[in-house]
Amino acid sequence: MILVGSSFPNVELQKVLSKYAEDDSVIILTETTSNIYHPKFINSIDKVIFPVSSEEFEEFKPEILVTLGGMVISKKIKQLLRKSPPKHHWHIDELGAMDTYHCLSEFVQTNSAEFLTSLFETNENVESDYQQKWLEEKGRRAEKHEAYMQKCEYSDLKVFEAILEKLPNESQLQISNSSTIRYSQLFDVNSTLRVFCNRGTSGIDGSTSTAVGAAFSDEKPTTFITGDLSFFYDSNALWNTNIPKNFRIIILNNAGGGIFRFIPGPLKTNAADYFETPHNLTAEHLAKMYGFEYVQVADLKELNAELNEFYSETEQPKIMEIFTPKEINDVVLKNYFKNL
Repeated sequence: MILVGSSFPNVELQKVLSKYAEDDSVIILTETTSNIYHPKFINSIDKVIFPVSSEEFEEFKPEILVTLGGMVISKKIKQLLRKSPPKHHWHIDELGAMDTYHCLSEFVQTNSAEFLTSLFETNENVESDYQQKWLEEKGRRAEKHEAYMQKCEYSDLKVFEAILEKLPNESQLQISNSSTIRYSQLFDVNSTLRVFCNRGTSGIDGSTSTAVGAAFSDEKPTTFITGDLSFFYDSNALWNTNIPKNFRIIILNNAGGGIFRFIPGPLKTNAADYFETPHNLTAEHLAKMYGFEYVQVADLKELNAELNEFYSETEQPKIMEIFTPKEINDVVLKNYFKNL
């Protein structure tokens, strides 16, 4: 198993991993922020393995785990690989080793594309159904995903599907932390995009500032998808005279931090009252103060109509604020995973 964490787009790495995809004994798992694409890759890890128990994972676990890139967002793959560790774990990186799965056996401090190319040249393919097992599982989950999304009601999940379908080709996508990056992991992302998330200690701090800086450094359009709390927390990022006019911000406003309604714990006690930050704020006045065009939507029909115009050329950057139903977002997502 080759597991690729957050990475900058890398043509050489893409080429060599595409070669490994033709080996039946190899499966390649990527994340939204890996910036690596191939039909035979498992590109939505949580969607494929969420229903898999620790016992069932014994059939899917690798003998050798090769990890590349930075942090991995999927908690499920971390849990399964820690409970059922591979015989060997190699981490390939030019900078430092990460023992994320508590079974690191080799740290190879070198360029990952060069290492994998060298390894491939000495590799002998063996007869195996390992990749096929994973791809069959991927196919089953994809069918379940499509069936659920066709009947899915208006919610954070349905909104994310609509947004990802409308992103301009060859553009940059910045995603904030918490629910937002996790929703993105459930969908096939346009392979022409360059996708980044301000990961670190996984907090919401500075996501908007990172996106503004990234937009300034890139001539191509940049879209920043963020939750309401993350956006308001770092709204001073807009106090900046260098924001390009092709910068777009999409805010999913569910009035207070919806992830705490999904993760285990808070809803079973009164803890949700302390974790959530309920509010009635909108970004409308901030947009006016900082010179952004502003539009708000509250249903799927409005959203699809506004998205058609959202990326048209203007003399100002734009903010779209999407209000979603706080009371059902977690129910829709939980039912999605049950449906898988």
